[in-house]
Amino acid sequence: AASKPAAAETQSKAVARDTSAKTTAPPSAQERVVAGHRDLFSHLQPRNQNLEEDLLLSKVALGMSGAAQVPPVVWELGIKYASGKITGGSARTLGMLKMLKEVIADYKTPPQKTLSRDLTGRITAIITFIKDCRPMTASMGNAVRWLKMQVAALGQSEMPEAEAKASLVNAIEGYMQDRILFANSVICTHAVSKIADGDVVLTYAYSEVVKDSLIAAHKKGISFRVVVVNSRPKNEGRALLQELLACGLTCSYVHIRVLSYIMSEVTKVFLGAEAVTANGSVKSRVGTAAVAMVAHEWNIPVMICCETCKFIDKVLLDSICQNELGDPKELGMASEEHAAAGVHTVNLIYDVMPAEYITMIITEVGMIPATSVPVILREYRREPTM
Repeated sequence: AASKPAAAETQSKAVARDTSAKTTAPPSAQERVVAGHRDLFSHLQPRNQNLEEDLLLSKVALGMSGAAQVPPVVWELGIKYASGKITGGSARTLGMLKMLKEVIADYKTPPQKTLSRDLTGRITAIITFIKDCRPMTASMGNAVRWLKMQVAALGQSEMPEAEAKASLVNAIEGYMQDRILFANSVICTHAVSKIADGDVVLTYAYSEVVKDSLIAAHKKGISFRVVVVNSRPKNEGRALLQELLACGLTCSYVHIRVLSYIMSEVTKVFLGAEAVTANGSVKSRVGTAAVAMVAHEWNIPVMICCETCKFIDKVLLDSICQNELGDPKELGMASEEHAAAGVHTVNLIYDVMPAEYITMIITEVGMIPATSVPVILREYRREPTM
């Protein structure tokens, strides 16, 4: 009689071990692949699908990093970044600098604090909020570092507060004019010199400086044709096509899937950039690297129009380490059926173009090969502007 309870207890332990073994069973091959894909991009900032709505709710926004110190003008800019109303590296940098001008103009140093230290902390909180809305571009990061250096330099002087704020506002205005606006006009001049009668110029997606260069060449009387290559999910090439046609340019419009077919007619390729790295690689809208690769195979020169404020002292070998995640629903694959099937959709915003695909980089300091990027970085490092 005593052996029956012991046998029952032994049987229950065996069942418990069997149940535990079932719950800790190794994942299937499909589950391992999906988990690997998620881990591959887990270091990138996930996109908040309801960020714009959250920003409009004060209780939610005040819980964000440093948002309690964020002025209304910063909130408005953050909402425009999050909703995509302001896109493009130069446009976003200009918007951020204009916002910082207003913040500095309205700033007042609290009692028992110094302007340089307190203003630096205020700028840091604002930039953290902007990053929460959307990751910053390379030119935005360079501009913020430059501005903090300017603020830190004020700590070594005994300048009155009003004079110090006026000095910073003037410095920001000078940065905007010299490093972005004037740089764009100089780049356009250089780019026009590379366009000749009879050329067929191919461009991809939408780049403000490339658009201005093509329009400037048309106004100069150069007879050429433009091929606008477009791709999902942004379809930015449509906006570029409409603006070029409105200015009277002769254009063709193709999808990136027929790139290899249309490339036989092309004589030059002009592309924009989000960043240029120290090893000569170019980070730009996803799909740009494919355009440059096909052009390289056809021995067609690839010219990158980019301001030096987008040059960064980093090395990129792929588009995984540093990138930005877009809305996966834009790809038309982020459905519940795909999620149930184990399909993990990733919408990368940028890709990286190797230096060997680039013929030259057109900047405001001249037309340089990709191998000369470290020289530009070194020269600007001597002048505390980057």
